[in-house]
Amino acid sequence: MVSYCLSLGVYPVVYEGENEGKLLRHVVPKQGLENQIISYGSNETFFPHVDNPDLRLREEDMFNDVPTYIPDTLTLLCLKQQEGVATSILLLSDVLKDLAEEEKSLLEESKFIIKRPASFAGEAEVRDVPLLMKCKDGSYISRFDYHNIDTESPKHKVVLEKFKKSAIDQDKWISLYLKPGEIVTFDNQKTLHTRNGFKAKFDGNDRWLIRLFGTYDKPLKEYFVSSECNHHLRTK
Repeated sequence: MVSYCLSLGVYPVVYEGENEGKLLRHVVPKQGLENQIISYGSNETFFPHVDNPDLRLREEDMFNDVPTYIPDTLTLLCLKQQEGVATSILLLSDVLKDLAEEEKSLLEESKFIIKRPASFAGEAEVRDVPLLMKCKDGSYISRFDYHNIDTESPKHKVVLEKFKKSAIDQDKWISLYLKPGEIVTFDNQKTLHTRNGFKAKFDGNDRWLIRLFGTYDKPLKEYFVSSECNHHLRTK
C-alpha cells in the first residue's frame, strides 16, 4: 500500500497523537467504541468531513504555531466488505454549487472553530480559522468536518448550516462498495467523505479497511516529530 502511494507521487505520513505513530490505520469496528464517531465506530453515521481539519490548509499561512497541514490525500484499501456499508465521497465543488458568491466569501473569513477529531489523544481546538480557502488556481479547498466545526457568529452560522445541508444531500454522494483488494485515493482537501452507520457483529466479517494519509511533497524536516522518522508529523 505504501509502494502504491509512492507510485502515485504521494508521500506517506502519520500525525502526532493519532494511531500511535503508525502509518497504516485499521478502519474496523472495535467493541466498546461502537457509538464513537471515529474509524473504530460503527453505530453512528460518520457525516461528510475532511480528515485532520484542525491543521492548516496547504496554501494557508501558519497559525497558532501549527507547523503541518491537513493531509493532501487519503487512501483506503479494502480488506473486507460488509453488505450495505458504503464509503461515500462527494466533491467540494458540488457542495459549493449551492452557495452564492457572497456566502462562499463568508466561509473564507476566519470565524470558525475546529475541534480536533476524537481519534487523536487529548482534546484540542483551533479558533478563528476559515472553513474555505480559494487557491491560486481558482479552485477551493476546505477543512469542513460536520461533527467538529462551529462558529460564534450568527451570520456565519447561517451559511455554515446551509453548507451542512448541502453536504448531507445524498444525491451528491458517490457511494463506493469496495471489494477486498480494491483501493481508492482522493484529495482530502477537495473531497469530503462519509460512512453510513451499521451494526457490527464482531465475528471477523465486519467492514475492514486500511487507511493511509499522504502529502503531495515530502514535508520539511522541521515538521517531523523526530529526526529518526521522516513520516511522523508534528501537530503542535
